[in-house]
Amino acid sequence: MSVSSSVAVVPVLEKPAARRRSYAPAEVAPRLPRPRALLCDLDGTLIDSMPTLAEIASEVMESTYGTPRASARELYLGTCGVPFAAQLDEIFPGDPRNAGASARFEAAKPARCGAIQMPAGTQRALERLRASGVRIVVSSNNGVENVAAFTRNARFSFDLALGFGGGLAKGRPHFDLVARQFDLAPDEMLFVGDSLHDGEIAHQAGVPFAAVATTFSPERFKLRFPHAPVLRRFAALPELFQ
Repeated sequence: MSVSSSVAVVPVLEKPAARRRSYAPAEVAPRLPRPRALLCDLDGTLIDSMPTLAEIASEVMESTYGTPRASARELYLGTCGVPFAAQLDEIFPGDPRNAGASARFEAAKPARCGAIQMPAGTQRALERLRASGVRIVVSSNNGVENVAAFTRNARFSFDLALGFGGGLAKGRPHFDLVARQFDLAPDEMLFVGDSLHDGEIAHQAGVPFAAVATTFSPERFKLRFPHAPVLRRFAALPELFQ
């Protein structure tokens, strides 16, 4: 994770038995009503691109600010969910080098992330939900061009794909557009993401949220969003619904 701009890790190490149990329906309670539209974050949610993005970010921060790569990686992952330019403004507030660093990061992304595909289990989950009548939407703070490239190459036809640009951003601007496009109330949608920021923007807009614990641990999500279901893999999503 064609579309126009107008519409357009630390892994948790567990014993194998515990990981198997985490995929069972009992581990993803509470169950939710099936949404009419599912909005999916892209990086870290639909595709496993966060390790690559963290690598690019750490290279850029090391070369630009002299930040050790291990520290840079932690800083990147800890602030993810917003465009990289906004992350830099949070990590290095007011630094005049931020614009150039952001440009280098964005320029490196297509070549190193463009070929990453959705896992087969993720695609099957989307197909299963589509068959039950759910609209499937990409909602990402990746640039609109990158989101468009992802959807062109995906082996799945999304109902709508939204990125960062053209006055749009992940959060209320995307939620409002989807609500207008499909005539939905906020509680008829579900936003799925892998960052704490994803949960925050869903909460602020009154949109139900489900977390995929690929970037942050399940415990981090549960502490911040105690009533939101937490999955260890996107493929388990259909088991959430009543």
